[in-house]
Amino acid sequence: MGSSTIPVLWVTGAPGAGKSTSGWGLFTRISGQGGSVAYVDIDQLGLIGPPPGGGAASHEIKAANLLRVIAVLRQRGVQQVIVSGVVDPELGVEPFFAGSAEAAHIDLALVRLHCDREELRSRFLGRGSPAGMLGELFEVVDRIDRAAIGTPLDTTGHRPDDTVDALMGHCVVRPGPVQPLAPAGDGLPPMPVVVVTGATAVGKSTAAWSVLRDLWQSGAPTAYIDLDQLGFVHPGPDPVLQAAELAALWRGYRQAGAQSLILVTREPDADLMGALAEELVTVVRLDADAAALEDRIRRRADGESALLAGDELRAAPPEVQSRVAVRAAAEAERLRSSGEPRMVLDTTGQSPQETSAALLDMLRPALGIPERDPR
Repeated sequence: MGSSTIPVLWVTGAPGAGKSTSGWGLFTRISGQGGSVAYVDIDQLGLIGPPPGGGAASHEIKAANLLRVIAVLRQRGVQQVIVSGVVDPELGVEPFFAGSAEAAHIDLALVRLHCDREELRSRFLGRGSPAGMLGELFEVVDRIDRAAIGTPLDTTGHRPDDTVDALMGHCVVRPGPVQPLAPAGDGLPPMPVVVVTGATAVGKSTAAWSVLRDLWQSGAPTAYIDLDQLGFVHPGPDPVLQAAELAALWRGYRQAGAQSLILVTREPDADLMGALAEELVTVVRLDADAAALEDRIRRRADGESALLAGDELRAAPPEVQSRVAVRAAAEAERLRSSGEPRMVLDTTGQSPQETSAALLDMLRPALGIPERDPR
């Protein structure tokens, strides 16, 4: 395996404190300087529901999955891991790492971002959060401040680069050789896995997330993985590492009680399908014509989607939108002509709600969901 310990910087704080912006800024700074680094959004490691995936069990599931993912990154030779996201406001992370063999290989720095109330209010509202949640936000801030978890960093008056500058002292910038990964079989019985594919901006994540929420509401224990969110590593892209992280995270979700998985990816490759070789896999490709893709790219640029790390389209200028639209149309055409035997859902002319409903109907047999009552 890689080095005996791996430096992990976890950037935490209240909603709006700048965790994700700072974490992504660190990842791009270190990778730009040639360092071996991976970035993990902790929220992406806890997408399982209904409970036990939510509520009090959520932090425990995320921490256990983080240890699994870090074990893979360390084996691959990654030299620095950046994590962003909330921790348990009373317990922090140490109780969830206690007794873990992998935790002994982690050199953890937990930094808590904070700023004065007026600036936090401005940041919170500036990212589109409702004013009606300000009271709840400040209650969370009070709980975090009382617990005093992590090393505090006051970011009042900071630009994003200022916060990254202040956090770089907790990181290492060094290259590292990419190491081979050992296979990790688990011998578990096969479970249903739905892989939702399609070109950039076709609406994969929106439709798949809506299906997931429907499954949660029906009580079906289901996990969700956006493969792109497991791909933030330098040097990269690294499809072998990505597939290994997928396998590790899916094992964690299964241990937490998941009985099916919805996986979103642009185009499944051999490494990904190999990681799912023992599962009951159904692949659905969403399609749309060039005009529909161009319109959805414009909407993404205008903010009509969830903001995720690495989103190249959020607030993108027209020239970038045009370039991505050309690429997306080429991706869609390549996927159409691939000859792969998979289910296809043409979403041209559909609203997101119509696409989600059609996708759910298409997936009912694979997931064992009864047909809707036509009455």
